[in-house]
Amino acid sequence: MSSPVLRAVLTALFVAALAWHTAPTHAAAPEPAPSPVAVLYFDYSGGDDEIAQLRKGLAQMLITDLSNEPRLALVERLAIESVLGELALQATRAIDKATAVKVGKLVGARFLVLGGYFTHGETLRIDARVIRVETGVVVRAVGVNGKADDFLDLERILADQLGKILVEAHVATPITKNPPKLNPGPRVERTAHARPARLRTRTAARYGKALDLADKGDRASARKELEAVLVEAPEFGLAKSDLARLVQ
Repeated sequence: MSSPVLRAVLTALFVAALAWHTAPTHAAAPEPAPSPVAVLYFDYSGGDDEIAQLRKGLAQMLITDLSNEPRLALVERLAIESVLGELALQATRAIDKATAVKVGKLVGARFLVLGGYFTHGETLRIDARVIRVETGVVVRAVGVNGKADDFLDLERILADQLGKILVEAHVATPITKNPPKLNPGPRVERTAHARPARLRTRTAARYGKALDLADKGDRASARKELEAVLVEAPEFGLAKSDLARLVQ
């Protein structure tokens, strides 16, 4: 091959290689929108009316902790309370799966968290499961148990476990061609709240009672309960925030 021809071939190869390296790359796929998650009130299977009040407190604490995961969009508890009110289910201690899925659809959730709890002596047991709203299928179930006086540790462990399950389900679930229309209801904003070093189950139950009183419009009684909670757990940030809203 003569030198001019060789130079022409080499030049063509160089230009082709340069064009390949400088060609625009495809834009990265957009990050999928966070999956809406609704945490329902857990069922209580015991006979202690004081511990039964834990339902709303446990739900609020799980909602707050799970909202720190950016791939999840937590439905506000009051939005769930509103739907339960429309279905006359606020006082129900047990909600069957079909009704739970209906609630999930009404609040625009992709995943549901629900479960149950009970105490036996000084031991607290909490069981939870994650349900895919579109299909009604249980994704996975988890549970924690320990000393009732160590409620905060148990709730934190449960929230961590549920967060991992929900994120895995969010990542693994492909977007369907015709996804269900989700009601753009209120979502929880990620906010840091101080946590007490320790929180007894009965103190958390009293916090739940305060939320219930506030839901029913009894702001004065709710305020008294929250003040009592903060005497027992002065660093309980959620209770402080709720009390601040009541006194505004």
